Amino acid sequence: MNKRTGLDWWSHRAWIKFSCIIAAVVTIMILINWENWSTELKVVASIAALIPIHVVEEWVFPGGFHYQYNFVMKSDCLECYPMNRVSDMLTNLMATFLYIALTIVCVINGNVSNGIVLGTIVFCALEFFMHTMFGSVMYAKFRGAGKTTIYGPGSITAYFGFTVLGVILLYCLDEKTISSADWMVALGILLFIGFGCILIPENLLKKKDSPYKYDNNGYFERFIK
Repeated sequence: MNKRTGLDWWSHRAWIKFSCIIAAVVTIMILINWENWSTELKVVASIAALIPIHVVEEWVFPGGFHYQYNFVMKSDCLECYPMNRVSDMLTNLMATFLYIALTIVCVINGNVSNGIVLGTIVFCALEFFMHTMFGSVMYAKFRGAGKTTIYGPGSITAYFGFTVLGVILLYCLDEKTISSADWMVALGILLFIGFGCILIPENLLKKKDSPYKYDNNGYFERFIK
């Protein structure tokens, strides 16, 4: 088997190992500053640490998130269209660095703005609803093949990670006044995630003959006949 090099090497597993190192460093920083950081700041930083763990569930254990994503997008090339290894790598690394940047901004400012809290709540809610939708579609597809739940790669970290953190932030936002500026900050975060992290990389890189195909379907292999 040919040895992977360059972008093929980086987009296969190397970037995931790199992102897990980031997650470990961020987690250590949260623990070091546990007594000094507010709940909101700890949660925002936790999002940066959680995204790589979410990626591990989607890509490695059990893996196969691309299969359900591309299936829902009605692709006839499930191994690389529209999502391939490079586009999803960019999506997740950019989202991770966004939350690292937001954490740094909050530390410098000495507080977490309501806009960042609001945008993060919506982001967490979207993770919940998207994974529920993906899981429901795949359950309908494979229930005849023995699938008994709506679980799909990423669901555990979506439900017990992002959803829990979103609920904590929702509690923190209770009784606070949300200004128009807060809504604009939240909208900016969501637009960056939606367009900058997902739609733009995906549309620029989607090709049915992409060399950056996924080499297995992870969790879904057991149901594919």
